[in-house]
Amino acid sequence: MDLPHEEAKELKKERSLRGRLVRNLSHLVAGKAASTGIGLITLALTARLLGPTSFGIVALIESYCRLVDQVLRLETWQAVLRYGTGAVIGGDRGKLASLIKLGILVDVAGALLVTTVALAAAPLASAFFGWTDEARTLAQIYALSLLFGVSSTPVGILRLFGRFAQAAWIDPVLAVLRLAGILVITIADGGLAEVVGLLISLVIAERLITTTLAWRTLRTEGIAGVTGASLGGWRHAFPGIASFIWSANASVLLRKATQELDTLAVGLFLGSANAGLYQFARRIMQAVSKSAQMLQQVVTPDLARLWAQSAWVRFMRVVRRIEMATIGAAMAAIVILAVAGPQIILAAGGPAFAAAYSPLVAYAVAIALFLAGTTMRSALMVSGHQHAVLQSAMAATVIYLIILVPSIKIFGVTGASIAQIGFSAVALGVTYRSFRALVARSQAEPPPCRA
Repeated sequence: MDLPHEEAKELKKERSLRGRLVRNLSHLVAGKAASTGIGLITLALTARLLGPTSFGIVALIESYCRLVDQVLRLETWQAVLRYGTGAVIGGDRGKLASLIKLGILVDVAGALLVTTVALAAAPLASAFFGWTDEARTLAQIYALSLLFGVSSTPVGILRLFGRFAQAAWIDPVLAVLRLAGILVITIADGGLAEVVGLLISLVIAERLITTTLAWRTLRTEGIAGVTGASLGGWRHAFPGIASFIWSANASVLLRKATQELDTLAVGLFLGSANAGLYQFARRIMQAVSKSAQMLQQVVTPDLARLWAQSAWVRFMRVVRRIEMATIGAAMAAIVILAVAGPQIILAAGGPAFAAAYSPLVAYAVAIALFLAGTTMRSALMVSGHQHAVLQSAMAATVIYLIILVPSIKIFGVTGASIAQIGFSAVALGVTYRSFRALVARSQAEPPPCRA
């Protein structure tokens, strides 16, 4: 007699979870679809306005500042999700306020550090890449935007409370502003300095808007007194949080650093024009891979809730479904770019960017391999196995660093994409092995509740 009741209860939970995933994804799709289309138009206009060389200088300035930012600043949104989920489920608002305050302090300290280093090291980077005085000054001005890097904890807050509808409009608005800015610069016969100035203003605007939405969310949820929250005994209140933040950031750092190192390496060995070709190819691939990335943003908070509730069966079901959807989207992107890549490049950048086709297709393969393991990485993170994610990133980075320079020297710009394929393939293999180990342990010693 109990079985039908339990089955009905399980079905209700499944429908609730599926409805929430679809609802959150629809919010992101609406915003991302618009911003992606507008972004491709903006990319085309920017490429035609600047040409490969100046476009490459912009790419090098962005990559330099982002690399410093990613190496030195600790992201906190993963910790907000990991430890905040339990506090929300338990109704402990004081504990959540302390967690948010801790995250903000880490954000502020990181922003001050990375800005100082980026400003101080700009002359060295300028000499290294052969920048003009104008480019060096622009890099230092861009570095000032890193002061506004207090957005990681706000991102965590929005994801923790499922505020995808509120956050979804940020990208379209910024995309419209970026397009409008490029049109104005083009009409006014502007150039490199004006484009960099536009990018700086948009970076600052995005972070300020995200922070404003996060604080509004806290007020709506009744989370008050964050600034006055006590941090006494934070290690006991959030056991292992320091190790978690370090491991999570180290793995993310290794991935993001490789995404900037390849652009810098191309610029160093092949010049700014080739760096522009590579950045152009990478931007197109990032645009068409948005759908897979959206799936990951939506699923991570739900995986954290399911793990906190020991709902192992539903946890595994979500991982399998999202993995299949992600792989499908990534494979579709490869096919589209392989077939229509030359036409896309010609329409977007013109004949000057025709050589971007090979690195574009190779980079698509790299992205597909990496996305194939992102849900498994999210599952490992929320289940407390962040060290396994770090191990996969470390192994992948070693391979990447070994093959990056030889690949660029042998295959030119495409060699940077080949290095990314090496990184993604190793990361996927090690991640899959760690996830299979998690599955085996959970089946041998299941959580208290297997609903």
